[in-house]
Amino acid sequence: MSEKFRTNIHPKKMTKIGWIVSIALFILSWAAVTTILVFDSENQGMRQELTVGDPAPRTLFSPFSLSYVKEQETRRLRKEKSQALPPVYQVKDPFLEQTALKISRLFYEIQSRKKKIPMPVSLPVSDAALAWIEKDEHLDAVKEQVLELMASGLESGVMEDEKKKELEKSGVKILTLIYPEPKGERATAFSDILSTSAVRESAVRKIPASFAKHKGFRSTTLDIFNAVFSANMRYDEPRTLELRKKAEESVKPLEGMIKKGELVVQRGELLSAEEKEKIDEIQKMLAKKQAMNKVIGIGILVFLIYLLVFSYFLYFDKKTLASSKNVALVHSIFLITIGLSKIFSLWLPGYAMPVALAPLLVVLLAHIRLGLLSALAASVLVAPLVHFSAEIILASLLSGFSATFVGTRLRKRIHFLRVGLITGLTYFFVVFSFQFLQENSLLDSLHRSAWGLANGMLVMTLSFLLLPLLEWVFNLVTDITLLELSDLNHPLLKRMIVEAPGTYHHSLVVSTLAESACQVVGANALMARVGCYFHDIGKIAKSQYFTENMLNQADTQHEKLPPVASSLVIMNHVKEGVELGRQHKLKEHILRFIPEHHGTGIIYFFYKKAMDRASPGERINPEDYRYPGPKPQSRETAVAMLADSVEGASRSLKHPTAEGIRQLVRKIINDKFIDGQLDECDLTLRDLHRIQESFVHNLMAIFHTRVSYPDLLENPEYMDLFRAAPQAKTSGKSFRPIK
Repeated sequence: MSEKFRTNIHPKKMTKIGWIVSIALFILSWAAVTTILVFDSENQGMRQELTVGDPAPRTLFSPFSLSYVKEQETRRLRKEKSQALPPVYQVKDPFLEQTALKISRLFYEIQSRKKKIPMPVSLPVSDAALAWIEKDEHLDAVKEQVLELMASGLESGVMEDEKKKELEKSGVKILTLIYPEPKGERATAFSDILSTSAVRESAVRKIPASFAKHKGFRSTTLDIFNAVFSANMRYDEPRTLELRKKAEESVKPLEGMIKKGELVVQRGELLSAEEKEKIDEIQKMLAKKQAMNKVIGIGILVFLIYLLVFSYFLYFDKKTLASSKNVALVHSIFLITIGLSKIFSLWLPGYAMPVALAPLLVVLLAHIRLGLLSALAASVLVAPLVHFSAEIILASLLSGFSATFVGTRLRKRIHFLRVGLITGLTYFFVVFSFQFLQENSLLDSLHRSAWGLANGMLVMTLSFLLLPLLEWVFNLVTDITLLELSDLNHPLLKRMIVEAPGTYHHSLVVSTLAESACQVVGANALMARVGCYFHDIGKIAKSQYFTENMLNQADTQHEKLPPVASSLVIMNHVKEGVELGRQHKLKEHILRFIPEHHGTGIIYFFYKKAMDRASPGERINPEDYRYPGPKPQSRETAVAMLADSVEGASRSLKHPTAEGIRQLVRKIINDKFIDGQLDECDLTLRDLHRIQESFVHNLMAIFHTRVSYPDLLENPEYMDLFRAAPQAKTSGKSFRPIK
């Protein structure tokens, strides 16, 4: 497997902006991981909840001086101040004019009956009163008397009987009454408030005795009064609450003081409200200090882990720092792993945390060294979530290593099951060994260890779901995707074998050469093989213009074209190849093989042809015969360039020998090196030597010589041997020589 980052196809030099972006990503990730680890849904102070009246579990002295607010005493005083305020009632205007209109309407309705005009009665009065009103005697006096009774009865405010009894039971002494202007707001003794029944009783006594001689006057007056009279006091809840709130706010918080070393409570003593409040305040302060210590401690721990990762990139994989996408990918994997571990730790035992997810994703998307480092980093980062349990930390670390090693051989999606099983078994045996050393029961040990198997299955499921998402978001290509693309039944390859069979065969040979060479230099051999499958797909459209597809080399399409036009046709296959690949949704990592395997090399055949045909003094511009590039940016595309050139040139060898092949390969590699085509990739001189030996070995296998067989059928002695030989019996059938 390649030790280079899978996204690092175009490595860049570390710029100032690259440094800033990388450091910024590290800081943001550090802050995010620290926040995740510090945040807790439960109180981590582990304080014991006590209630008033409980015996104190131990003697407590205050560990520090502390001023605090006496919440209970303050609440009591505020409540007293609030309850001392009288409730507020609105006193409605008696509206005597409206009452007079109601009475006049009643008289009119009753008088209309005398005229045989049926009309309903609007006020509930007795039949005797109706009969008296029909006589039309002293009606004005009745109306005047009713209005007089109304005015006197409602002057100070009247309350419903039930409401007054309710307030009387509550012990209210004073009410605040708000009268219509100009009276305004007044405090009134509750005893001065009349009930509706009291007003009605007093009305009987207030009717002048002079009207007693008029039979029915008193009863009619009282009937009408009772019909129109009602309480005129309404409870003003908003105003009452507003005044009481202001009263509460006017009471300043009472401050208490606890001195350092002060005895708060003796062991076994029943807790009073004041003692419990002191204990609560001490525990709150301890919780704040513990929370601050937790933030600082976890922040330093995460910083050290991130410093370790940053140092690794700085000293061993500096080019990754130049790509913000690569750095963002690593941090995203860490955040996902820590976040999921946090979520699972809230509801499940710590054994369920999918810590091995980080190294597995990293090894699938990057390389094994970074995967091992991720296993170490993730195992330490989750330590605060399990109270620094050595058992879980070690189990996470070793299962992470297992996931890393097994992940390097993950080639198919079904292999995720193998990864999950081995990761889970590693976790299982680590936990079981710890439980065994602690001399726990076998059943309990198996129960705890079983979480290890569940952990492996969880890691398998999460990685299976997240891998395609990360590939898509960060534009990555994994070995799984490459293997899917290596299927020779791909539509483009099937089309190539029909329309450009020579190019198809050439691509297979080049892929074999490139794959072997990448293996010896530690590049991504699988990517090189797949990239070479598709590196010449642009030749499909005009396959007849390329020599590998020509049956008769003497009769070519280029004979009809000037050299510059031929070079344009040849160069155009790069553009058409990229467009065709994008139409079939090939990954960018594969598409890069199409332009980069030519680099900026010159099409020497047509350039020389143009030079030969040029008239004296005519200048041929070599740039017209150069590919547009870019030069190979990765070791894989550089190897593909060399393999492509070597395979094409080796076809010209009429009598290939080991020495001839070696000289040809050496010359091609030297030419590419001198032309600067390998300047932008990471191949070293040692790598080039190894690539040369790999090419020579494979080409010798392709062009191996065989013993020349004579034409035996033309030899009469050989045929006589067959004729003279007795018939052989094989499975009941006779063997006869071919005639």
